[in-house]
Amino acid sequence: MLEWIHETLGCGGVVLLVLSLLLLLFYHGPGVRPHNFPPGLPMLPVVSSLLTMRGGPTRKILQDLKKKYGNLASFGMFNTRVVLVSGVSVMKEIFTNKVTTGRPSLAIFKARNLMLSDGRSTNLGILALNGSMWQEQRRFLLRHLRDLGFGKTSLEPIIQDEVTELMKYIEQQKDQPISMKRLFNRSVVNSLWGLVMGKRYPYGHEKLNALLNTFLQLSDINALDPMHFIPGIHIVMLHTPFMKKLMDSLRDIADFIKEEIREFMDAEDPTSKNCLMSDFLLEMDKKKGEPSTFHMDQLTAVVAEMFVAGMETTSSTLQTGIYFLAKNPEVQQRLQEELDQVVEKERLPSFADLEKLPYTQATIHEIQRFFNLVLFALPHSVTEDCTLGGYNIPKGTILLANVDDAMADCELWKNPKEFNPENFLDANGNFVKNEAFMPFGTGKRQCAGEPLARQELFLFLTSLLHRFSFSIVEEFQSSSNNPIFNAVPSYTATAKLRTAV
Repeated sequence: MLEWIHETLGCGGVVLLVLSLLLLLFYHGPGVRPHNFPPGLPMLPVVSSLLTMRGGPTRKILQDLKKKYGNLASFGMFNTRVVLVSGVSVMKEIFTNKVTTGRPSLAIFKARNLMLSDGRSTNLGILALNGSMWQEQRRFLLRHLRDLGFGKTSLEPIIQDEVTELMKYIEQQKDQPISMKRLFNRSVVNSLWGLVMGKRYPYGHEKLNALLNTFLQLSDINALDPMHFIPGIHIVMLHTPFMKKLMDSLRDIADFIKEEIREFMDAEDPTSKNCLMSDFLLEMDKKKGEPSTFHMDQLTAVVAEMFVAGMETTSSTLQTGIYFLAKNPEVQQRLQEELDQVVEKERLPSFADLEKLPYTQATIHEIQRFFNLVLFALPHSVTEDCTLGGYNIPKGTILLANVDDAMADCELWKNPKEFNPENFLDANGNFVKNEAFMPFGTGKRQCAGEPLARQELFLFLTSLLHRFSFSIVEEFQSSSNNPIFNAVPSYTATAKLRTAV
């Protein structure tokens, strides 16, 4: 434990940690187990379960918690108590409860918001918000995006344009190895960016390309790192070297977004465009002179969240999907044969083809299940003292949805340990849903971007597989100790133009 702290923080960081622990003890009291709290790891004063975990929760520790203690199991980090929620029915029951819709105050979001607002605020965006501000901002975002075509068939031609341009780029490589890292990011963000800012990024866009060279991966962000639960640590993160790589990446994103917004505001009549930016600016004008959650700092944070979340999750899944299909050529061939029967050579696949492509649907779902990008979902917090599953859960307790367990439960899946589209097919080859499939989370905090993500995954994967066959050329090490997010495969591949379409 002491060695881990010293290696992570260095000497100066250790001093700051000691001071922070004293603050924890003085202001918040010990992090011991309350009466009738779910069973789990020992909780000692101040450090809680950190000595038992030897530095913080890992994926294995969390998996073992469920095996040993059941569907509600607990541990602690400093003064924060955490309950791991497992079991599909238990998760659905608990995370549809209004009292579980909170989000804990995580240092990574605070540090990001300070960058985006030039130090003015730590409470911005939507992902980390709570209460009435979260409800108001989320409702506004979803309503206006739907009005602009988000998740509707009217968005399909925009996505298909991006698919077409990507396929032209791939075809130009003429069977040469293609680095799959970041291959999809520009195309995926363009599918959304027309709705958000009324623009798209062409190939060769210097600022975007420079940003993608240093762009963070979700596996770089560990929301369960014990450091996140030390008071004031977000200030330390901004000014010390122990998280320099992550902080530099966040600064690059913040600078990019702020420059994009300045360019948008410098344009003639920025409120007249048919996009989310203009809608938000109009709402700001409407509420001018009164207390409001609609202001420039909040707009900057919302745009930044949509840029990162809207691009990285879908791009990572597409990159992983091509990897799985290249590693399983028999699945790739069967999917292509089904596409050939339904989609004529002269056109791109359409979302209208979906119901005629059961094996394709099953394969896309299996990519998401087997990859399982978000293992335990972003942490929730309890907004008031309550009783869940017969246990007393104090206000502020963090709840983790054990998606990892649900997506690999041997009682819920035919072949949970292998990549196999049969997990989503019945005996007659029809596509069947499974309630344990929850790549977008569950409950009232379920990912708002699910409709667009489903469209993009279908249209990109079907179009690429209809046109090309992919083979792995070289694989690179790609591992992560992050208990929340899985690492994305790193590899190069060839895309051979199909002639028998």
